[in-house]
Amino acid sequence: MKSKVSIFTLTLLLLCMLPVPLNIQLVQADVGGTGKFLTIKITGEGLVTATKVQSGETWNFCWADPPITEKVGAGTVELEAFASNGWEFSSWEGDLAGLLKNPTDYKTEKYGNVTAVFVRKTFIIAASVLGNGTVDPIGDVPVEFGASQNFEFLPDAGYHISAIVIDGNFSDSFLQSYTFNDVTANHTIEVHFSANETATVPSGTAIHVFFASGARLSFTETGGGTATGEQVYYPFGGATAWDISVTFVFTDEVNVTLHYNDTGLSLIDEQNLRLLRWDSYEAFRSDVNNDGEVNGQDVSTVANVVKQGEWYERVLDVNDDRVVDEHDVHIVNSNMGAVPEDITDGISTDLNIIWGTTSLFSIFGVRGANY
Repeated sequence: MKSKVSIFTLTLLLLCMLPVPLNIQLVQADVGGTGKFLTIKITGEGLVTATKVQSGETWNFCWADPPITEKVGAGTVELEAFASNGWEFSSWEGDLAGLLKNPTDYKTEKYGNVTAVFVRKTFIIAASVLGNGTVDPIGDVPVEFGASQNFEFLPDAGYHISAIVIDGNFSDSFLQSYTFNDVTANHTIEVHFSANETATVPSGTAIHVFFASGARLSFTETGGGTATGEQVYYPFGGATAWDISVTFVFTDEVNVTLHYNDTGLSLIDEQNLRLLRWDSYEAFRSDVNNDGEVNGQDVSTVANVVKQGEWYERVLDVNDDRVVDEHDVHIVNSNMGAVPEDITDGISTDLNIIWGTTSLFSIFGVRGANY
């Protein structure tokens, strides 16, 4: 016999929610005649309908203490279990012990006793890793309906979190953990670990990879490869710089995002920060006065310090060898005329991040714009 769900089932569920005195039976029909009774106990959350195969008369059984008993008479009834939201039917017990079929036919007895067992729905979150690290917990993690599950990302020594893929989508935020809240479906989480100062870039679209929390690249489309990045010296304020390069072909421009430390910066200073792309690290360092161009003023500034002989300031130590000398003057002079490309698209002073787009790679520096 075909089961009737939809509006009928919803009506039964609503009826089961009505307050009923425990000593009153919910009898929808009494076949009279043979005195055969059916008691149905509910374990978990759900309801059961019993429909007389010959007459079509129906009784409904909700959770009650004591369990509901109906006079159903002789013959066969079809029992069908309907789980509440977040629950699922597991099995029949009592006179139908171990039976899993739902709906099922039941031949009435003098005093029949059947239990419908409902259990919480359980979903699987599949956690996996690529590279040297782990996720805790890892593997197929069962989670009950409506529950939450947290995952911690643990890179091995010398490695860092380079990408996080949640349900097939790359996270555009650097995370060290992730929580699935109010779980109502299966999920997947995949964490990529790369050696420090590198990022293994997968094939695909909308790829987001990290060199750590300080730098991120977002590719529109890539065939895969490895990006390398080194956080380089930056002398001004709380800003930072990365020397980033890739050796593979990618489609369209790439979004570059850097974090900066706002220590010592006012809100006005932060709003003036720019994301710049220089052709080389030496050119980046040669702009010692931070005016956006390597020119004669930079040469003169370094040369004057060399003449004084005793004054040392790291910003003027262009080759970073712990001494300001003629070698630094030569480097600045050889980069005369170098200017950076301003690739700034936006800045968030709340998140301390600045981002921009480029089709080329070299030095990416965050600097205060004095020009």
